[in-house]
Amino acid sequence: MKYVELGTTGQEVSLVALGCLSLTPSAKERSIATVHRAYELGITLYDTADIYGDGESEKLLGEAIREGNIPREKVVIASKCAALRYENVYTWNLSADYIKECCEKSLKRLGMEYIDLYQPHRIDYLAHPEETARALEDLKTEGKIRHVGVSNYSPDEIRAISAYTRVEALQTLFHLLIQEPLEIGLAAVCLEKKMNMLCYSPLAGGLLTGNKPLPHTFDQGYGDWQEQREQGVVAQVKIVAERYGVTPGQISLAWLMALPGGVIPLVGTGNPDHIEEGAKAADITLARDDWYELSIIGRGRRMRWRGRPYVYLKDR
Repeated sequence: MKYVELGTTGQEVSLVALGCLSLTPSAKERSIATVHRAYELGITLYDTADIYGDGESEKLLGEAIREGNIPREKVVIASKCAALRYENVYTWNLSADYIKECCEKSLKRLGMEYIDLYQPHRIDYLAHPEETARALEDLKTEGKIRHVGVSNYSPDEIRAISAYTRVEALQTLFHLLIQEPLEIGLAAVCLEKKMNMLCYSPLAGGLLTGNKPLPHTFDQGYGDWQEQREQGVVAQVKIVAERYGVTPGQISLAWLMALPGGVIPLVGTGNPDHIEEGAKAADITLARDDWYELSIIGRGRRMRWRGRPYVYLKDR
């Protein structure tokens, strides 16, 4: 496993993290085994949230760490706050009182005295970033959290809250098929602010593993053309993966980790075998030409540079 600094904290975290959304009571033994296997593989960063399984993910993560006799100081626990459930619909509340209430409940579920990285889950347009930041700073002063991150924030929203508190990481949707962080400046602002990007759904919900059947039902505006595109992408990713003797999923994770600034894929799984495969991706050194080839494959078009199409060398 390789390691990078978490923001400017001086604390190292594994370049591959375990996303804990899939830790569920219905598969408790396997979920706990997944956490234990991740730690054995050198994974030190574990990401959960108060709304994952209505708090069950946090409970299982804490239980797994205790049962495995994993030293608390050897792992970095990340969780998220702000979700407010109302008649089966989630809204977002980043008022100071609600953030503190969420933190207390998360600590109780985790069975821990502090959370290493605490992240507002989504922006709350009714909360001033100064109020949100003040609550997070209070929690730091009280020793209940160590560091602040944000999740699903835009570049401007990152800059707004950064005026009031130090933000160490951004969690965002990012994979070969969705390269928005590169296109709208999220990656650039993370480099500017010395923040890590934590990428959720780095394998597009399993699609980029090449093992998952493509969907046959689609949202509005999503049809057969998209299925054909995804089939083509997966087929081409497999070709690149074969050059390295690795799986399509591993090469897709390596594509993310090749970016500068410590980009960390959150491998979301409750299966020990899957986290083992994901952890091995940290050992892949992706050639520059292959990185750009994969990027073009995922975008479905040539990249642009200063208004001109990027010409991939192998096209010549």
